[in-house]
Amino acid sequence: MAISGGQKMFFRAAPSAGALYPTDLYLVVRGHADLSDGVYYYHVRDHALIEVYPEGLGPDGDELFRRLAAACFDDKGVVGARVAIVATSVFWRSSWRYGDRAYRRCLLDTGHVLGNFDIIAPKLGLCTFAVGGFVDQEVAELIATPEDKEGVLGVFPLFELGDFERVEPGPSARASSDVEPTPKDDAILSIHDASAIRRNTADSATGPQSSSEDFMLNPKYAFASGTKLKTSELNLNEQIELAILRRRSTRTLSGEPITLTELSDLLGFAYRADLRLPPEQQPRYFDTTLLETFVVVNNVEGLEPGVYYFAPSFMELLSVRPGSVQHEIFHLSLGQELARDASAVIVHTGDLDAATKKFGSRAYRYLHLDAGHIGQRLNVGAIRLELGVSGIGGFFDDEVNALLKIPAQELCVYITCLGKPAS
Repeated sequence: MAISGGQKMFFRAAPSAGALYPTDLYLVVRGHADLSDGVYYYHVRDHALIEVYPEGLGPDGDELFRRLAAACFDDKGVVGARVAIVATSVFWRSSWRYGDRAYRRCLLDTGHVLGNFDIIAPKLGLCTFAVGGFVDQEVAELIATPEDKEGVLGVFPLFELGDFERVEPGPSARASSDVEPTPKDDAILSIHDASAIRRNTADSATGPQSSSEDFMLNPKYAFASGTKLKTSELNLNEQIELAILRRRSTRTLSGEPITLTELSDLLGFAYRADLRLPPEQQPRYFDTTLLETFVVVNNVEGLEPGVYYFAPSFMELLSVRPGSVQHEIFHLSLGQELARDASAVIVHTGDLDAATKKFGSRAYRYLHLDAGHIGQRLNVGAIRLELGVSGIGGFFDDEVNALLKIPAQELCVYITCLGKPAS
């Protein structure tokens, strides 16, 4: 938007904790009509691609992708790609403010960007795949990032939509290497290093393939009383790109109710893209079976206040704790009025023990990246519905567990507040 003096103020299409924006993007290219082979850094302010290697010094296109594919365990999506995006996080941008907890926020923020990426790609005739299994050091060296300041979080090969069926990528997620990490002075670098995959122990890092079943129902809620959610005829995917351009984090909510249909439409958009979109246009996560979702209802027309477990596969809300918990959700969110005045609060959790058994310490990355990705779909979908929305990354962890009645080994990953914006 234009401001006085002829200057312009740029707004970000994805939210970031404290407006610190730790996420960076790199483009790896070969055989492109308009770009020379190489690695490019995306400069946000100038909306420009900057070559990382001086001309003639970097690997050529085929060698570049051979090395990238090798680092990604010869993932077929990477092997066959001519363009890939590499997402990184510059940790210090957040850590000066949030300390060690910044690592969570960096992952969530990158998930927000990935959420937009997966929404926009099909609008441009493109599809992508998420690759979380790679040798960290090799990808970092290829894009020339300093590992003592910046961490690689994901590789995303791009294809035209028509190529989707012929591409057979490997598992989106792989386990971290089963070795002791090298001690570091910086706690965030130590955490990131602990979840790394190393070449000399790559065999231990292959891990299980991601489950083909998304958002599995936790058996302990299978017999709870439930409310079936019915979406309306409104297709939120239509003109969703305009909602991304209009996206802003809501500062204050009115406390007024939203309707059950609005909540249903939003949850359907965020979790069940398969209800509206063909496979090639659906979002790519690392492993959604690691995440579970609760909905704290403060004021939703047609739904009693209380805590509900959301079962996406059945589009059903299952009662966990009847009765208003508005005071509790306000307190555990560090007294943030957004949580108190929200019509509904979405809480993402993950069983850390089960996740680490599957993916080692790398599971922590996948949990937060996927939660941020889904959180961004909630953000954009809410804007499309003219609702207010804002994410919360600061909360009392133990008190969230007590409210949801979940054990200590389960982790609150992210909170999103929904409601009517205050006038």
